[in-house]
Amino acid sequence: MQMSRSLQQLLIKALSQSMGVPTMVKIARKLFRNYNIYERAGWPENIPLQSFHAAEQILSDVMKDEGLLVQFVTILIDVYQNGLMGTKINIKYLPQILTELEAIGLKYDPELETFVESKRDNMSKGWRILEEGKMYEFCLLRIDIVENSRLVREHSREIISETYTDLRNIVKLFIEKRNGRIWGWEGDGGIAAFYFKDKNVNAALSAMEILLDIFFYNMFKSKLNESLKVRIAIHTGQCQFSRDIKGMQNDTLRVLEALEINHTLPNTITLSPSVYHDLGRKLETFFLPIEIKRGHYIYRYQLIWEDVPGEK
Repeated sequence: MQMSRSLQQLLIKALSQSMGVPTMVKIARKLFRNYNIYERAGWPENIPLQSFHAAEQILSDVMKDEGLLVQFVTILIDVYQNGLMGTKINIKYLPQILTELEAIGLKYDPELETFVESKRDNMSKGWRILEEGKMYEFCLLRIDIVENSRLVREHSREIISETYTDLRNIVKLFIEKRNGRIWGWEGDGGIAAFYFKDKNVNAALSAMEILLDIFFYNMFKSKLNESLKVRIAIHTGQCQFSRDIKGMQNDTLRVLEALEINHTLPNTITLSPSVYHDLGRKLETFFLPIEIKRGHYIYRYQLIWEDVPGEK
């Protein structure tokens, strides 16, 4: 993501005109642990560094990693709204900064407390901020159609094409609703990714919504002579980002694949322990622990039709 000259100048002015150097350093340390402004600027610590030059140096360091710009502005918004270590700070030029970011396709979402792509018809796999080949922490969701080969054999090409297109649209709707991205789709299923705040919760909720929508799809719209069934698995971990999902191979993806193929039943969702333990107590109650070997658990969700007491 290319930062315009006007955006650079606005950020430098926002820092230098809103706070002193010590406060700037505290903000920078939210991105860079043990950040030393004098060391970074090559400036003697016994000589005071002017706010403008400190702001220039911090922004220079932020710009070295494209993914940090959004995080940095998000921090500025948080400081403006909530203060820093009990001190209220009025960040100048913040509206203009947000306008500049929106002009390049990024809009701040107060509910998610992060930036999302403002042009929904041109969403990128990396949210316009991730760098090719760099490692990030993702929550990954894998969905697969049960008995795909048999369905293709037993139904017409037109019905299969329509059904599978409908499924992809359902998945896309609920993945993107929670700021996820579909990374790859091969007709009978695909892989989606979540990256920002509450990524594990968002992945789990998206999967639950997908499963529920497929249930209603089977009841009211499907042209198959049977119910469309899927398996969904979710795992979180480090993964090297690539716009070409076929070129991505690492332990996180391998665990996700094994979780879906070996441990996920039709019309269920399976979570790895790392996802489950990040959900919070209320959401955890929807998932049943399944012991796959002594002391090792996965967590399963499925829709269950229950009779209402008193009704027949």
